[in-house]
Amino acid sequence: MSARIETLITELVRAAPTRDASVIAALRDELHAVATPLALAIARAVELVDEDLVDPGIALPALAEACATLVAGLAGRLDAAVLATAQFQIETLTPVPDRPPSLTVAPDVPVSSLTALSRGRRPRT
Repeated sequence: MSARIETLITELVRAAPTRDASVIAALRDELHAVATPLALAIARAVELVDEDLVDPGIALPALAEACATLVAGLAGRLDAAVLATAQFQIETLTPVPDRPPSLTVAPDVPVSSLTALSRGRRPRT
């Protein structure tokens, strides 16, 4: 299974910028079968590349590196810290929603009007 992951990601990188839907589907299936946090992060990033939500020129080299790290981790050649670092790197490719616009709140009513209303008088206009 793990050798297939490296074969599929290599095929995806070599074919770029063209993307073969069957290669993407096969890679995604292999990664979901592994189901480690790193594998699932890679699978999500592959989906985002396929949906044109992440630039393949930026993502594919990182994904290839992460797949190699995943395979080495599955073989027991890497420790959990290395796998977590690779997962973090891949998760940084995930787009984040735009920040909401900052609001500057200014009172619509002058403070002097509030003071006058609290004393039972009509505000000056």
